[in-house]
Amino acid sequence: MAQAPGPGKQVQIAHIATQHYLQNKTRIEIANETGLSRFKVGRLLDEAVSSGIVKIHIASPSGVRLDLSVQLRERFGLEHAVVVDVPSDADEVIQAKLGSTAGDLLRELLTDEDVLGLTSGRTLNAMARSLNELPKCGVVQLAGVAGPIQETGLEIMRRVSAIAGVRPWTIYSPLVVSDAQAAVGIRRQPDTRQTFEQFSKVTVAVGSVGSWKPENSQMVKNRALDPADREKLLERGVVAEFGATLVTDTGSVIHDIDDRCIAISEAQWRAIPTVIAVAGGPTKTRAIRAVLASGILKGLVTDAATAERLLGG
Repeated sequence: MAQAPGPGKQVQIAHIATQHYLQNKTRIEIANETGLSRFKVGRLLDEAVSSGIVKIHIASPSGVRLDLSVQLRERFGLEHAVVVDVPSDADEVIQAKLGSTAGDLLRELLTDEDVLGLTSGRTLNAMARSLNELPKCGVVQLAGVAGPIQETGLEIMRRVSAIAGVRPWTIYSPLVVSDAQAAVGIRRQPDTRQTFEQFSKVTVAVGSVGSWKPENSQMVKNRALDPADREKLLERGVVAEFGATLVTDTGSVIHDIDDRCIAISEAQWRAIPTVIAVAGGPTKTRAIRAVLASGILKGLVTDAATAERLLGG
């Protein structure tokens, strides 16, 4: 264990640190004034931190947890990670806060040259409600309809495209249909076909995460799947969906119903430069971890308690 500096050295370190951190002097300037080498000045500044004489605190006035955000980025190899404090674990409180934060992130990321892709869900609906301005970027619906009308991709598309002032590319179809033949017919419809053709142009995509264990999923809750299908997929290890991409705890993607889904595919997700999930809360933690393990995501907006669970797991 390194010996603590004596009182004389402590004064020297404090003097050097005051000049550097508070008076904004460079190491060379301090070296010239004190007669020390710049390397000695550098060592003293390092010792100022290691000995506790100087304590560096990075603060955020906006409620963003910078420490957890950085840890998530590093742990999961993300390009964008934003963790915010939320005063309650209640779903509606988490959805409102994460939605508004995701809206702030979109305003920061998007340009007129981007094409924005969106899925559906309550958190994305909260995001859409929080927006009041966006660049004039394209807006594409990435998955069919599941859930109450106010939470569907169609309603979110209506809000976001109106703010951006552009024509939305929409999908007027259920998320999951009865059989592969019906899905082929829907994909052949001109409006749906044209929207699917936009998937390859999407540069920034935002999606919600559905949890199957415990159940907190629009796909499951609103009977997009019949019980027999759901049980088979649970036996296959499905714990989460992202759009209509089904994921296991290890991040493996289950393709059993791909031919019945009216949605962006796993391969198309992976081709998008920036894919961000917006999700949080105790019932979503396992599902978020699974989608992170899949490698599809480049970004995550979540709450502090969920971030701590993800980092602790």
